[in-house]
Amino acid sequence: MIINNKYTKTIISILIFLLSIFFFVIKKNYLFSFILFTISLLFLFFVFKNEFLLMAFIKAGKKDMKGLEKYLGYIKNPYIQLTKNQIAYFYFLNGILFLEKDINKSEFYIKKSLVHGLKFKYNIAIAKLNLAIVYLSKGNKEKAKLFLLEAKNIDKSGILRDQINIVKNQIKKSNIGFRNIQNPVFRNFRKRL
Repeated sequence: MIINNKYTKTIISILIFLLSIFFFVIKKNYLFSFILFTISLLFLFFVFKNEFLLMAFIKAGKKDMKGLEKYLGYIKNPYIQLTKNQIAYFYFLNGILFLEKDINKSEFYIKKSLVHGLKFKYNIAIAKLNLAIVYLSKGNKEKAKLFLLEAKNIDKSGILRDQINIVKNQIKKSNIGFRNIQNPVFRNFRKRL
């Protein structure tokens, strides 16, 4: 049985805590009350740190996209299952997951994670860098440069320096414009305007 609801976890934690007090005060069974107290703290920990989100972060760190998709799939309704801070990271991980599959979904999820408020500047820099990649792949060079500059400004420690340079080189290499469009119909259409 998987307990996904944060409210259910809180109620179970409170009930187990009350049971541990009962065994401590009335039954004088200190060992069992300590074990119950530890279990109640474990349930309370998983309210604030969702176990599926933790596993998804581990899979993302190992670049195991199938595992990432599996653990994010357990979170059906993030507003019920996750706390406010965790919702941003749920959308952030979904944005990373869909970066290779569907650019539009990836953009939607990454923007939603930024709206919900990622806590760490490093994660915000990664989100901005991913948005630069999304806009570059869509052909919007100006927005890609804008988000790349934002990612560079946020990344003060230089952890993402190599990735930022790779995307910057990709922007320089890309020739986006009506003169360079592969389909001559669109090129001629622009000349008629």
